[in-house]
This record gives sequence, C-alpha cells and structure tokens, in this order.
Amino acid sequence: MIWGYAPDLIAQTEKPLVAQADREQGADALMRRAAYALAHHTHRALSGAGADITVSSVPRGRRRILVLVGAGNNGGDGLYGAAYLRRRGYSVAVLPTSKHIHERGARAARQAGVEFWPSVLPETVGEALHALKAWKPVAIIDAIIGIGARPPLREPALSLVRGISEWLGQWSEGSVPLVVACDHPSGLDLYRGADLGPNQELLPADLTVTMGAAKTGMLVGPGALTIGRLQVQDIGLPLQEMQPGAGLIERADVCELWPWPDFADHKYSRGVLGIMAGSARYPGAGILATSAALNAGESFVRYLGEPSVQPVVLQACPEVVLGEGRCQARIIGPGFVAGSPRHREQMLDAWRRRDPGELVILDAGALGLIGTDIQSDANCLLTPHAGEAAALAARIGRETTRETIEANPYDWASRLAADTHATVLLKGPTTTIANPEGQVYSLTHGTRDLATAGSGDVLAGILGYVFAAANARTETTGESLDLGKLAAVAAWLHAEAGRLAAPTPRATAIIQAIPRALAGL
Repeated sequence: MIWGYAPDLIAQTEKPLVAQADREQGADALMRRAAYALAHHTHRALSGAGADITVSSVPRGRRRILVLVGAGNNGGDGLYGAAYLRRRGYSVAVLPTSKHIHERGARAARQAGVEFWPSVLPETVGEALHALKAWKPVAIIDAIIGIGARPPLREPALSLVRGISEWLGQWSEGSVPLVVACDHPSGLDLYRGADLGPNQELLPADLTVTMGAAKTGMLVGPGALTIGRLQVQDIGLPLQEMQPGAGLIERADVCELWPWPDFADHKYSRGVLGIMAGSARYPGAGILATSAALNAGESFVRYLGEPSVQPVVLQACPEVVLGEGRCQARIIGPGFVAGSPRHREQMLDAWRRRDPGELVILDAGALGLIGTDIQSDANCLLTPHAGEAAALAARIGRETTRETIEANPYDWASRLAADTHATVLLKGPTTTIANPEGQVYSLTHGTRDLATAGSGDVLAGILGYVFAAANARTETTGESLDLGKLAAVAAWLHAEAGRLAAPTPRATAIIQAIPRALAGL
C-alpha cells in the first residue's frame, strides 16, 4: 500500500528533521539526499529501467536534460539534482522560473558545469519555449514549486508549462522527452487531486520522485493520472505516527488480503453469497454477477433474482442454489430499475431479509432507493458511478453534478460515505473508495477496456465473493473488517482481469480472465 498524506502534515513533520540533519550533516543534507534520488531515478529511467517509459537512443554524453527551477526548496532539490546529473555525464541546463532561486543549490550546479539560461519572465516565455524546442532535451525535470504552494500556477510558470504541454502533445518524431516531477507535478492539487480545469495547467509526469511520502492528491482523482510512475524517497519521516489521507492499493496488497480458501474449508465456511441480480428486462446482469462470483472463488451462491431469469442463470451456472437462506453477503440491484414498482418491491424484500451480520453490496437499481426506502449502514457498500453519485447526493440534500463529482471524487466519495454511513466505491478513471470514518483508498490499476456493458455486474460479483469469504472468516476469528480495503482488493482484481482480457473485451471475457488474474498473484 502506498499511503498519501496531507502536504501541511508532511511539511510540519519534516521541519525538525531538516534542522537536525543540517546541524549534524551540514547545510541542505536532506535536500541533497532528495536530489540524489531525483538524479538517480531520472538516470535509471533514461537507461531503460521501466517498461512503461521509452528510452532515448541518444548516447548519454549527448543527452540533454532541462531542469525547470522555481524559488524555494523544491527548486533547490532540482538544482542539486542537476549537479548530480551533470557529474554522471549528461548535458544539463537550468531554466529558472524565478529571479530568486536556491543559492547553495545554484552554486553546486554551476560548480558541476551546469548551464544556466536567463530567468524566464512573463514577456520572455515565447523565447524560452523556442530555446527549449531547439535544444531538444531528452528529459525535462519539473522543480518549479514545492508543497507549500497552492494551485494554480502563476506567471510566468503557468504559460511556460502550458507551452511545454502543448509541444509534447504535438510530438511526432522519435522519443518524446521524459518528464520527471521533482516531488510532484507543479500545479497539482496535493490535498484532493481535483481537476482544476483547462486553464489551470500542470505538466503531467512520466515519473514522479516524491520526497518523504506521497501526498494525498497524488493518489486520488484526476491527480493520480498525472504522476506517471511513482518513486518514494525515504527521508526519515515517522510515518507510523502520521495519519494518512489515502492509500493506493497495489498488487502485493491483493496477494496478502485476497480471501484464499484454507485446506480445511468447506462450502459454508468459505462464505455464502446471495445474489439479487438480473430481471426480465436485463437478465444478463444475473448471469454476469453470478459467473464472476464463481470464477473469483465463490463456493455457494444463492440466486435471488426474478423467477423468469432463474432458468438462464442455472443454465449458465448450474452450481447455484435458488431461494433465500443464510448468507454472509448479498448483492442487490444489478439489472433492476428503481423506478419500476415491481423491481422496487423485489429489491426491498431482499433488503429486509438480510441477517444483521450480513454485508450488503447495493449496486445499480438499488442505489436509487438509498435515502428514501433504504437507510444504509456500516455493513453496506455502495457502488455508484459519477452520475449515480450525483443522483444519490440530491436525494440526501447535496445538489451537485456528474462533472463536479468526476473533477473531485476524493471529496465526494468521502461526503457520501459520511452522509450514508456506508462505504462508497465511486467508479471512474480512478476508483475512489471511502468508508464512513474517513479512510480513503484509491485504485489506478484500471484500464479503458473496463468501460464496457456489464463490467459493473462483473465487479459486483467479485465484490460479493470477497465480502462473503471475508465475513465468513470473521465468524471464527472475531476480527473486524475494513470494507473499504476489501472493496479495493476486489476492484484491483477486476481491473487486472480487464487488462488480461484486453483489448476492448466484452464482460464475458473479463469473467474468463479472472482465474488467470488470480493465478498471477
């Protein structure tokens, strides 16, 4: 798990560490350590360490690196980093975006042979961009602003970053220059990862080398899509004493937390799942959710969908048992419509029949009943996309729009979780999961190939298995469950299956890839 922390908490915590290191190891000790990490990971990326980054074919001695340096300590990191890279044999130039840059860092860079360009001014941005393009760098390091600055960028950095972004977007020949963010992409909302709109620019990175710990906004929402590959450089922060703002789920977490069956388990101890999915109007939802649960590892499914759908579900999944009975978890809603009186009564009947200890996944049609007919609680997981989240927010007295939620999923998932007393899995390009106590988990493992009809039903089935198996285990261990973390594990597996089934798979292909995704763990 990569944990993200609020920038002001990191700044407050690292301040005494910086002072102590300066006293014991000399001026800028931690800054020089951070700069060495910046240079090291930039060099590794340019040398081919990272399959997701295209390596330049230019020999190292002729590789040019441009460092964008602002005022403050982040600029100091960039200047010391420039010195280290120059000593490695790269041709390095610094483009200051402020007249006041870190003096000792600048001195170290000059002594190493780094070239300094004139400070860019609002009236000279065009000239700076022309010089940059003509120089043809293989990498651009963004060290413009630190964690103390709030977006948006100010001039001349704003126009400079906008011009570089446009230039990179039009690149047509050879390898696109590598963009490395020193600590974070300048202009990023480090608290919420919110989309700041088309006129508040930042420079998306291929690689981000962050100091001490990731910042919350780097792991959630649109912000998580701007950092590229993330490297965290330890500088001694007491992270075990700090409260994180978000956690980014990774493969290792899924390996550890997946509810693998034990040798002594039987079909009941592995967890029983009830599935209220699939209607005469949308029978495929029942087949998809049930098939996904079984492929994920479910040993006992009680199918609770409409009688007209039961034969087709049994034909696809003869393992299922029809009718109510004791369950550890149940899914309500896929393939049902809240506006249909008959569907509404069927979903409410399934809701009323749940046992007190059951975990409930409220999806699709069931989401339309929350705040009116259904009062969700701590044993519930809600799985809206942004449009469903906006409708849910309106029913509980928060007027918003789909676009607003898409721009700031971190805040909205947290608000909806607090208002509904349930865990909320907010679907989107980055999946954001918040529990009522304020803990947030993020998932960036998804792929555009998951945007296909029925994909949400597949996710519901995987969630159902994970919840049922984990809840069954707690009946013997007595452990408490973190529904947000469980939901993040299931969503990661769904994303992995989508990757394996790509390109542009159908929902059935994602289901078929679930066993391969599990085998890969």
